[in-house]
Amino acid sequence: MKVDVPYGREWRTIDVEEENLIGVFKPADIEQPPLTREDIAFSIASPIGCEKLDRWVGPGKTVAIAVDDNTRITPVHDVLVVLQEKLTSLGVKKNDILVIVALGTHRKMTDEEMKKKFGSEILEEMQVISHEWDNPSELRRMGNLPNGVPILINKHFIDADIRIGIGNIVPHFTSGWSGGSKILLPGLAGAETVAGMHYYGAKTLPNAIGRADNVARELMDDFARKVGLHMIINTVLTRDGKIAGIYSGDPVKAHRKGIEHCKRIYGIPIPEAADITIVSSHPADIEFWQSMKGLYSADLCTKKNGGILLITPSPEGLSVVHKDWGDMLACSSKELEEQIERGEIEDVTAASIALCVIKTRETPYKIALYSEGISQEQAEQLHFEKVSSPQEGLEYLNRELGKDSKKLVLTHGGESLPILEG
Repeated sequence: MKVDVPYGREWRTIDVEEENLIGVFKPADIEQPPLTREDIAFSIASPIGCEKLDRWVGPGKTVAIAVDDNTRITPVHDVLVVLQEKLTSLGVKKNDILVIVALGTHRKMTDEEMKKKFGSEILEEMQVISHEWDNPSELRRMGNLPNGVPILINKHFIDADIRIGIGNIVPHFTSGWSGGSKILLPGLAGAETVAGMHYYGAKTLPNAIGRADNVARELMDDFARKVGLHMIINTVLTRDGKIAGIYSGDPVKAHRKGIEHCKRIYGIPIPEAADITIVSSHPADIEFWQSMKGLYSADLCTKKNGGILLITPSPEGLSVVHKDWGDMLACSSKELEEQIERGEIEDVTAASIALCVIKTRETPYKIALYSEGISQEQAEQLHFEKVSSPQEGLEYLNRELGKDSKKLVLTHGGESLPILEG
């Protein structure tokens, strides 16, 4: 049976023997009209679990809005236009509104990416700056998290009278789900804070996808409480990027309500675990730092000692920002943890994310990688078998695990939550 899977903006076809195919799985198709500007305005005006903006916004107030970058498909422009109208109607001047791109430890967006994400109108009418996570002069310390990690936050955000976060909710391997307080940690946090959160999560639960009660999310929510995140505006999107739901209000209560909706779209019932899972990382396609999300989705529905075929373009390689990541990925989990504990690694965030990848592959799985953006040397660092086509990858896993192995396909592994039935 020929199956098409997304590969960046293109498609790749793989022929899977039908008698051994459990199924081809993707997020649900939603049969509803996309939400309008009026729907967004209604959500903002009727927040969940917190007071309305009218109660605490007015003339003379300054507002900082944290928004995610081009590695996320959040319709930031659509939300910002409506939010700006609401704020100015309450007496806030446009030059008192600051938009901060919550990069976390990602690279800065190019001018073209900024225009595509925010639109010329937003860039011309509003102040838009990028978070500088590695610049101490741009950060402020506000105590510590419960695990002792220092709270370092973007100073421009914390200096504003009103602080709002815009994001999108999808399954996520570190925080269980994206959105909510994640817009601040790691979005607007300092390098040391981001590293501490990720390492804590990597040691305790390297794949937390779909779980809202994990340790990393607890740190994020505590961070947002201490910093003072007044309100979130989170979207839930259909598989083709249209707004299916919008949840505004308290960073925890509104976020958890949004998760309930999101799970109905991205939670995928799987009848049984597969011996071999074929997974496209789409829409997490830019670099392996992002496309590894496909690996965690596959982890939830693949038998131990099974195989995973990861299909991802990753045109920017392993990671643009974290230059030494490949060397970290080459280690065993024991070796890397020991290096972190001995203080031998400067980039602990990258090491922590590497630890999640390593612990997942050590399940163990045999992993084949089809990617035109990842080199042979990098694939060897990952301990993956690099293949020249998806079909070659399946043939490799068939040789290793048997042609009669049960298989399943995840077409949108970068945003899927496989749920094994029973």
